[in-house]
Amino acid sequence: MNSSFWRPDTNQKRAILFMEALGLIHDLGKLSDTFLQSQEPNSTLEYIHNLLVDPRQIDIYKNHRPIPNNKASSMIAEWLRDAGGKPAAFQERPDLTSLLLNLQFDDWTGTKYCLAELMPLVARPALARKTPSSEWGKVLGKEMTPGLLIGYLHGVAHFEKQGDPDDKNKQPYSAVFRATPFGLEDRIETGKNELTTTLKYLPLSNIEPITSNQRRDWLRAMEENMKRGLADTRRPHNEVSLWDWGYMTATLAKAAAAWIFKNGWPRDNDLGKIPYRTLCITLNRLVLYSRCDKIGDLLGVRQVLDEAYRKVQRLLEEEYALANRFYRDETGEYYLFPDLGYSNEEMIALREAIQAQFPPDLRPQVHLGEPVTAGQLDDSNPSAVRKLVAEPRGQSMQEHTMRAGNNLCLFEWEWGNGRPENAEICSACGVYPIGYPREGSSHDLERSLSYWATQAEAQRLQVCRVCLDRRRRRAEDWAKNNFQGTIWIDEVADDNGLVALFVGKFGLEGWLDGSLVSTIKVTHNEVKYPSPARLYRIVETCRSFWQQVTDDLTRKTVGQRPFRLALYPATNEVSKLGNFHAYELKADSIALSVIWDKSHRRFLTIENLTYLASRCRIPEDALMDKLRGNNLHVVEPSEFLSPARTSAKVRVERVDKLNGYTPTIPLLAEPSVYMAMVPAVKALELARNVKRKYEEEMGRVRDRLPIYLGLVFFRRHTPLRAVLEAGRAMLNMDGGDKWEGWRLVDKNLNNGVCELAFDNGITWKVPTVAGDGQTRDEWYPRMYEGDSRDSKKVKHVNDLRVRNPQIPPDKGWKVWVKPSRFDFEFLDTNSRRFEIYYDQNGRRPRRTRPFYLEDLDRLDTLWTLLKLKLPAKAQRYQVIRTIEDTRQKWYGRDREEDSWHDPVFQQFVADTLAQAAWPKTWKWTEIEQDPQKKQLIEAGVKGELADLAELYMEILKE
Repeated sequence: MNSSFWRPDTNQKRAILFMEALGLIHDLGKLSDTFLQSQEPNSTLEYIHNLLVDPRQIDIYKNHRPIPNNKASSMIAEWLRDAGGKPAAFQERPDLTSLLLNLQFDDWTGTKYCLAELMPLVARPALARKTPSSEWGKVLGKEMTPGLLIGYLHGVAHFEKQGDPDDKNKQPYSAVFRATPFGLEDRIETGKNELTTTLKYLPLSNIEPITSNQRRDWLRAMEENMKRGLADTRRPHNEVSLWDWGYMTATLAKAAAAWIFKNGWPRDNDLGKIPYRTLCITLNRLVLYSRCDKIGDLLGVRQVLDEAYRKVQRLLEEEYALANRFYRDETGEYYLFPDLGYSNEEMIALREAIQAQFPPDLRPQVHLGEPVTAGQLDDSNPSAVRKLVAEPRGQSMQEHTMRAGNNLCLFEWEWGNGRPENAEICSACGVYPIGYPREGSSHDLERSLSYWATQAEAQRLQVCRVCLDRRRRRAEDWAKNNFQGTIWIDEVADDNGLVALFVGKFGLEGWLDGSLVSTIKVTHNEVKYPSPARLYRIVETCRSFWQQVTDDLTRKTVGQRPFRLALYPATNEVSKLGNFHAYELKADSIALSVIWDKSHRRFLTIENLTYLASRCRIPEDALMDKLRGNNLHVVEPSEFLSPARTSAKVRVERVDKLNGYTPTIPLLAEPSVYMAMVPAVKALELARNVKRKYEEEMGRVRDRLPIYLGLVFFRRHTPLRAVLEAGRAMLNMDGGDKWEGWRLVDKNLNNGVCELAFDNGITWKVPTVAGDGQTRDEWYPRMYEGDSRDSKKVKHVNDLRVRNPQIPPDKGWKVWVKPSRFDFEFLDTNSRRFEIYYDQNGRRPRRTRPFYLEDLDRLDTLWTLLKLKLPAKAQRYQVIRTIEDTRQKWYGRDREEDSWHDPVFQQFVADTLAQAAWPKTWKWTEIEQDPQKKQLIEAGVKGELADLAELYMEILKE
């Protein structure tokens, strides 16, 4: 590998990493309850938050040379006066000055600095603009350029360009709230001195780890604590935490310092000319996952990719000290990189160094985005921010995933006497030959493989040794972690043997490019501008949403399975069984999925035991007795071109209970995309719970931050590729994230909520007060209103106009929204996945699909009504089948939805429903204006009753 590209030497790297640390902690003086008190309305407390060190203890400030009419000299004198007479941040953490005095580095001119000397400059963006470095040199003997650089980038990273009055929207110390970038607030525990206590326990006594391999651990500890602090307490600026601001300042400073080490200090002190580019390391996980035939292969690929990306992060952030990762999702990872002017040869060398961290069959694309300067990022124009993520990410989504060469002639050396004519390719990766690498042919690669990934075993399973290792290593790790969770689809299956792939997606495009940030109001004439810190905060908030779905919501919704079983055989005929390999134990009435745990000489069950008990027609508690003492065949499951075969015959001598587990398999949790496997019977409830969480946390911006939820139901042994392709297809229901015009027919304001009723039957409840329950939220709950999409303007929801019913539907003003959607499909056959197709408007050939997300509640109400009023399944089936058969006879496939608008068909539906056996307390013919009756007729006309029957009766078995 060619390694000829410029990167910092050891001393430069140390300086860059210390400047990164300085950027991270530059505004820590705000992590203080005293700071919150000083920010109260009409506060008389003057707290100097940007004096995190005591200048009276630092020699260059104590002994500085006063110069009349010198701005630097005047500033230093002011710092010394403030340190002696006003409350300051260094008093909250008294040890920090001496700690930072001991951390030194040499800058790009060879000048030695300690971090304490630079600290007073780093939170003051005006210094770099108004005070030339030469003036600092006259006063201090050093030009202080590292501190001036970080101070300048402090302003670039975030929002101090928005000029609302100082006292407007300040929060009282007794009720200070943090916000998400979408307006949800939670209270800071000011009565317990939460922030001051956090500052005291920050791991600042040892910053040196940032220059070592302990860097990630140190940063994680800092992140956990710095997230508690606010960059600004004023609403609506209270959405960016000190971590968000500090990390983006550190990221900008790191890349800028590397650029200066190579190119020197910018001419004329113009720091705005420092150029950046986004380094894109892209590899579409959704595509790679959908190529996997087994869940073990998918989880193995995920583990390998995670490890490879961690290696790249260590390479770029620590070993090279060139860039920090500031965005990642299912498309890849993105680093803020200095525009070093690499030649083609240098760029190739960098690309090879990055790709070398990945296995040959999982290599990413590596390229640089368009240049953007610090000055452009400091401007309010969102076009610069688009170059950070939106444009590079959009480009990566158009790229084809790299495919390694799979010409078996490339592996000629794998066979000692030439390649056999019938040589085959691994059925898992489709790249390497079966059995690759041949034992003794590649010592480096073989050292990375587990001892049980032998050539013979791989050839028996029709895979390469690399894929065999990935597949079983995931099972081995699962066993070593005391069987936490599950990695087996059979264990996820519900009591009917059905599983659901749950997919979710946020419509983030307008937020990533910064265009929708401007919908959030600051003052009457000011709106929010996209900044690097705000972009980072938006992305990480969405990631946190899905992570909470995985960690909390899914666990609570799905619940626990009570136990697994461990089966100990009494025979010695198990020596040839593959370690952590999946088998089936079969007898006359038993077919049980297990894996072989060789070290403990036992089989572990890997399927839903309730489902097994139902197949055996016995209670679940009787399974242990049923299995104990039984003679069972150990069967190798059938695979492509490999029929099932018996590997051994065993008698079960002992059966033990093991701990229970949560039957879910999380696959992906990125800012925009989520995927997990859950029991089919719990999938709809999970979708409802995610909907409620979304409405609570994103309800103020639901009109422009849509969420798309999909459920792919399948039998437990359905080919995984078919399932994942269906899930990928369902993520396209956004229809290009287009705006729709909805007509507002009613509006009610009550208890801090604005209820909006639209003519499509959807009602939104939008919060209109801040977290304290009293302050009117002027900033977030704002929607577009206008006669057309091009003429729409933003209004507060309270000010939206209700339409006059006399206005024709195609005339007049509308509320413009990006609607959230819900869809589902049952893969009764593999080919059913091809029916999941969305046109440019997000519609499927099935006339009712997808639904609006809000229809989940309506469908649930309709089903409850049907189940209550028509308890006999046969009755429900007969009514729905009659309606759908008639629709088919009258309208064929009805692509133009003629049946929806035909009064004759509407009357037929009403008559068919009237003939059902309704209860005496709810006689159809005696009900005139009951809204439930109207809803049932409308659902029948549109075909939604057929959807209800499929979802609740055929899939969920209710």
